[in-house]
Amino acid sequence: MKKRTLKRITTMVLALTMAFGLAACGKEEAKGQLTGYYASTSNVAFMSAYPEHTFKQATFGVQNIETFSDNTYCLTDTETFYSGALEFNDNGKYDVVPRGANITKYYGTYTAADEGGLVTLVLSKPTAVISNSSYSAGANPVGYVNTNAWTDAMGTAVGGDGPALSAEEYLESVAFPETTIIVDAAKTSFDYIAFTDGESAAE
Repeated sequence: MKKRTLKRITTMVLALTMAFGLAACGKEEAKGQLTGYYASTSNVAFMSAYPEHTFKQATFGVQNIETFSDNTYCLTDTETFYSGALEFNDNGKYDVVPRGANITKYYGTYTAADEGGLVTLVLSKPTAVISNSSYSAGANPVGYVNTNAWTDAMGTAVGGDGPALSAEEYLESVAFPETTIIVDAAKTSFDYIAFTDGESAAE
């Protein structure tokens, strides 16, 4: 029962992410026609805040990639956070606290090669990032930032307790390096990419 409940939550997150990605990604930043829309497998990560705090946290992650005829891409990465006892009971009730979400859109250029039903996408290092965060586990959310329409308020928000960041500094801190992704053309899906401190585990 625990696995089925957890699977239902993950499926719901994936469906919402695909809906948001279709509506939000590509209109302003990408100029070409949509040529591909790929969804990732789902990812679940767990964290315990003990001994500083008593709560546990589960992070559900999904991604989608849109490719366009002008050889640009938009990769949307969505993470949703839940904390609490993380207990899933047989009665269908669960003990979790929604902690918000991080939604980040990465823009850049790509190349693609199709070999026997496997599409190899090579994504360049992102040249622009749009992000919005409602994550609230003991910290103020960063909120909306856009490296193509940077403001002083955005720089202060992402700077945290340190100095304000420029758009270039923020982009460098979150952009992943050139990354190769293998897409199953029949399922239009790929393995979830774990981003850590601007690096990709896909390489």
